[in-house]
Amino acid sequence: MLLTIDAGNTRTKWAVFNQAGEIINNGACDNSVLSNADFSALIFERVAISNVAGDKAAGILANNLAQYTATIYWLESTTKACGVINNYAPAITLGSDRWAALIAAWHFKQAPCVVVNAGTAVTIDALSVTLVNNKSQANFIGGLILPGLNLMQQSLGFATAQLPKFDIVQNSSKNQTTDSFAKNTADAIYAGALLAIVGAITLMVHELKLQCKQEPFIVIGGGNAQAIYQQLTKEISTLQMTPQTVIVENLVLQGLYLLDNFMQSDTQ
Repeated sequence: MLLTIDAGNTRTKWAVFNQAGEIINNGACDNSVLSNADFSALIFERVAISNVAGDKAAGILANNLAQYTATIYWLESTTKACGVINNYAPAITLGSDRWAALIAAWHFKQAPCVVVNAGTAVTIDALSVTLVNNKSQANFIGGLILPGLNLMQQSLGFATAQLPKFDIVQNSSKNQTTDSFAKNTADAIYAGALLAIVGAITLMVHELKLQCKQEPFIVIGGGNAQAIYQQLTKEISTLQMTPQTVIVENLVLQGLYLLDNFMQSDTQ
């Protein structure tokens, strides 16, 4: 059994995978209460962790896991893994969550992909494909980092005198419009943030299509995946684009499982 942990900027998610690659248990918590995360009810022999939350989160996780005999692996991006070449410079500086998401997207689609991880920040990464000895190989050719949907809205409230402060709890249950001609300030801020993200994704799709000479898939994960997916499919239809867009739950955790399998097979 493998325990995978994705420590993001705001929240930490985890899941236990069985040998068949199925999630049999999972959970999540805000990083502010990470010290309370309890893994005692879980059964696992190994732990794979992607941590982009910094040294404090790493220390808390290490302390929480100290009581277990499981082998712990802290993911760092490498130049190659699971059939994906990492062209970041240098490779190790690519965020471990982005690397895991790219690995998962390639595993699921085996085709050119725009990989979107929509959390506190939004990353939009491109995978192209080349043939090596008649076998397809993925190349991570680069990507973009934007403030996430909530962070964009919050930043306007912090940096301006008259625009309203954004409340995540209040706005999470509110039906906000994405009309480009918004008629009130809250809707104007929300639509501006969402359309900025969707615009960056559609531009990446266009650029990757030009390079690969085929329509790429769009693979989306993260907490704001659904909102982005809904707006993106609407914009794609309007622009008469034809990429297939999918949401993959637990994209980073799925990548951690695949990377663990890769390392296990490499050591045998």
